[in-house]
Amino acid sequence: MSIDKAKQIIADAGSIGDLATCVDGQPRVRPMTFVVMDDLKLWSSTYRQSGKMKEFAANNRVEISFTDSKKVHLRVEGIVDTSGGPEKKKRLLELNPRVRGHFPDENDAKFVHIEIVPTSIRWTEPGFGEYHEVKGASH
Repeated sequence: MSIDKAKQIIADAGSIGDLATCVDGQPRVRPMTFVVMDDLKLWSSTYRQSGKMKEFAANNRVEISFTDSKKVHLRVEGIVDTSGGPEKKKRLLELNPRVRGHFPDENDAKFVHIEIVPTSIRWTEPGFGEYHEVKGASH
């Protein structure tokens, strides 16, 4: 599978994936909307006081699961970076205007830019089967 096909699966899933974190052996999963960048980094946002921020600080390794309309399943393992400044926040507001419903602008102190840097991207067809690595997708 190509990087473009991985992007198509995410788009077909409505850019909504289930983000999984794990702290002290306890998994936590929640749906989130992501913007897929050209290099397959995934961008999103959260509030500074969100429980996710504590989870990211304790363990910055995450996995996101996307399922498209044909039930093709894509899994993205990655490292979280929450250090994005005003430039990345402004770009995210442009790419996903719904973020503006939470944060008026890139200078909002509660606004955290989330960037997931993929370490592995795998996919599988519907049903039971082996996962296949997306070549050229890891950073």
